[in-house]
Amino acid sequence: MKGTSSKDISPVNRPLSKAAAYYSRLAPWYDFLAKSEKKFIHRGLELLDPRPGEWILEIGFGTGYAQERIIPMLINGFSAAVDLSPGMAHLSQKKIRRVGLADDPGLAISDSLPLPFPANTFDALFSSFTVELFDTPQIPILLSECRRVLKPDGRLVVVSISKDQPLSIIGQLYESFHDRFPTIADCRPIPVRWLLEEYGFEVMRSEEKKMWGLPVSLIEATL
Repeated sequence: MKGTSSKDISPVNRPLSKAAAYYSRLAPWYDFLAKSEKKFIHRGLELLDPRPGEWILEIGFGTGYAQERIIPMLINGFSAAVDLSPGMAHLSQKKIRRVGLADDPGLAISDSLPLPFPANTFDALFSSFTVELFDTPQIPILLSECRRVLKPDGRLVVVSISKDQPLSIIGQLYESFHDRFPTIADCRPIPVRWLLEEYGFEVMRSEEKKMWGLPVSLIEATL
């Protein structure tokens, strides 16, 4: 987006510890409350196209909804995931074990960067409705970490509330609500395509959709 800069991104005025506690409390009801996100996650996973033998990392696994779908595709591969919420992690582990997908899911609780993985580990990364949770100064660090842990030919798929185009009235109202209540509405719109390109990724495919009038970008990028 021409003329975009980090100054165009609203800050997240809440500490990560408060976000972790909020999502832990929300975990038992999150699948119901966030059911409108699921079709976008499905489409994001189609763009990701997990393949047998691959190592894939999900950033922000939440209740494990995407993990339930990624793990069966990775025959002789490995799925790892990180999230900041202990409550979400506990729910995800129970869910994944209950459906018999993994005896020991590779889920990690981490509320800080760098990512707890060696360089050049993963074939692909997936993140849905998570990058926009990071405060503005943390996003470049996160994307640098994504580059570090990806293999040289690795790919990244991001699903995010978007600000790559000028926001509608609904988007502006939502952004204003975020500014006043950052714990409740911390998924604020970000110029996700611009951020990926600014910090070293090449966008291969990009789709723009709407969720309750808010723009959602689904982007596949490579190093």
